[in-house]
Amino acid sequence: MKQEVRLEPPSLLERVIRLVYPAKCMICDSLLREEASLMLCESCHTLLPRCEKGFVKMPSMPYIHQLFAAYYYDEGLDSAIHAMKFNHQPRLSETFGYLLYEEMDKVSYLPDWDMILPVPMHRRKKRERGYNQSELMALSLSRHLKIPVYSDLLIKTRYTRPQSSLKREERLMNLEGAFDVVNDTAIAGKNILLIDDVSTTGTTLNLCAKILYEKGAAFVYAAVIAIVEK
Repeated sequence: MKQEVRLEPPSLLERVIRLVYPAKCMICDSLLREEASLMLCESCHTLLPRCEKGFVKMPSMPYIHQLFAAYYYDEGLDSAIHAMKFNHQPRLSETFGYLLYEEMDKVSYLPDWDMILPVPMHRRKKRERGYNQSELMALSLSRHLKIPVYSDLLIKTRYTRPQSSLKREERLMNLEGAFDVVNDTAIAGKNILLIDDVSTTGTTLNLCAKILYEKGAAFVYAAVIAIVEK
């Protein structure tokens, strides 16, 4: 049976933060109600560029069993994701995690996942940014799906150049051998949901899935908040 989609009210800490930094829509920057659960106004919520394709097989990602993309990377959503990642706005991850779940909940049948794994960030980069946005989104999604997140099973073993600055062939070379699993037994025979913020070429997700299969995973699905339309 599918679970009812519910929104939690802002936490006490969030309400205190809003006394100094009033809540604004992450798309249009309009002021939100004090009790708003999402960092998104109703108008922008309605107009988000939804994919509505469900879980699909992607030829460019042979190691991903099926990919779910909630939206297209466009129409203001791209700027909001950029702000979450690069403008030190980790609070937006809670909204993005819910939006991902909201779209996923429209699918008639969801796979029976054993665990959620965020695409990892190298410890140096995480230290520089202060957080891994994919991990925060995964934790938000986990609260809705009631599936545990394991943030330390899949790791990034070396610091790499930003993928956004590279061509497709360069992306593959940049990340080759950059991921590993720290506990093979923990993922052996498991159905796994990988979480990332954006899929451009799919290189990162595909290489993460590749190492998970090599270490014994049964099936690896992936979900992203947005996909770059080709």
